[in-house]
Amino acid sequence: MLTKEMLNKSPIRILEKTLQGGLGKGNLGVFTARKGVGKTATLVHMAIDRILGGERVLHLSFADDPQHIETWYLQVFNELAKAYRLENKMDSYNQLQKNRLIFHLKKTDLQFSLIRDGIEKLTTHTGFVPDIIITDGYPFDTVANDDLQHWKSLAADKKSEIWFSATLHRENMALDAEGIPFPVNRFKDLFSVIIMLQPAPEHTEFKLLKLHNTPDPDKLRLKLDPQTLLVSNYRV
Repeated sequence: MLTKEMLNKSPIRILEKTLQGGLGKGNLGVFTARKGVGKTATLVHMAIDRILGGERVLHLSFADDPQHIETWYLQVFNELAKAYRLENKMDSYNQLQKNRLIFHLKKTDLQFSLIRDGIEKLTTHTGFVPDIIITDGYPFDTVANDDLQHWKSLAADKKSEIWFSATLHRENMALDAEGIPFPVNRFKDLFSVIIMLQPAPEHTEFKLLKLHNTPDPDKLRLKLDPQTLLVSNYRV
């Protein structure tokens, strides 16, 4: 299968359609779930899809292992190539590496001015202008509302959309009146899109909790396969 055909059949098109065109530049979105449910796999699948569609992705990682994210990209790409019988696999992977930049951050260095300075130096030095910024492993339970406001300003300044992953903790799974879990609900006014991943017996389901200012968003008819770690269509 050619890349163009694969993109047309991609479940990410379902995501974009349900989100009424997508997250949108200048906006913040988040995938939230307990640890190990599939947040990183989902973000990486989305990133690969966007890159193969001609966009540039800056992936910020707070993982302890610097090779962690690179391994995720390789694993998810190989599963995609196998699932779609991709004909131009090496060309596509070269495009992936060319249009993706990974920046590793420490969980102890959360002062936003330092994070922004690091991003500015990296993008200026490389000439890399991202269309989408992914922030994986950001510790929402230890940051303040002002910090997210800075990220919102960054999205606007860079004319990028920023997607986060947020970990839910078993000891505090409290939901607010809108069904949004802690700690994401502390920042819900700053997020345009909030999606929660919920484990089911044979797959992981996606629940759309917030969609811009839409009062009753459509169901997000997607699932994550725990074996392949790929997002796929899900009819319910």
